[in-house]
Amino acid sequence: MQPVLDIEPISVEDPENGFEFVVFLSEHAVRCGLPHLDLRNAAVFAVGERTAAVLKAAGVNARVPHTQSSEGLLGMPELQQVRDSRILVVCGAAGRELLAPALSRRGARVEKLVCYRRVPAGKLAVEPSTVEAIVAASGDGLEQIARLWFAADGRPEVVLLVPSVRVAEIGVELGFINIHDCAGADTAAVLRTLETLRATGAK
Repeated sequence: MQPVLDIEPISVEDPENGFEFVVFLSEHAVRCGLPHLDLRNAAVFAVGERTAAVLKAAGVNARVPHTQSSEGLLGMPELQQVRDSRILVVCGAAGRELLAPALSRRGARVEKLVCYRRVPAGKLAVEPSTVEAIVAASGDGLEQIARLWFAADGRPEVVLLVPSVRVAEIGVELGFINIHDCAGADTAAVLRTLETLRATGAK
């Protein structure tokens, strides 16, 4: 299925150095934010495997939570005792406001590098009857998919693959009725779920 959100980089000023922890909340955050950063001496974290893979391709090794989400990052042992630590969160505009406030409550000095925004596509470019499954990588993306899908008279029972319980709940609220949690947004997680659906005959 077509992408429903284009990524538009935002002009940012290079942040000061000296961060002890740098957290990337998406692969787009890596592509748009990494050129502005000096990561020497910083512990780098990625919200999921896809984000970590883009970092690795750029020569940066990142730690990934077992549960690939902001909640998973907050549960990592390395991010528990962070009082007085400088933490940079690299993200897009209008994203979830969970990680930075939670780390601040733990006593960290948190800054955000907002380096891109999501721009919705105008309309669905495919016939809904030809679509067997929809993959949504985020709640924001799913909301845009739903807008285009139902405007084109798409079926609510289409297979919808989501990365987490939270996004699955958003899918229910939006009117989808055949939702499958992939437990991750990376390609491997999506393929595992598709294989399971094929093996069980689920539709």
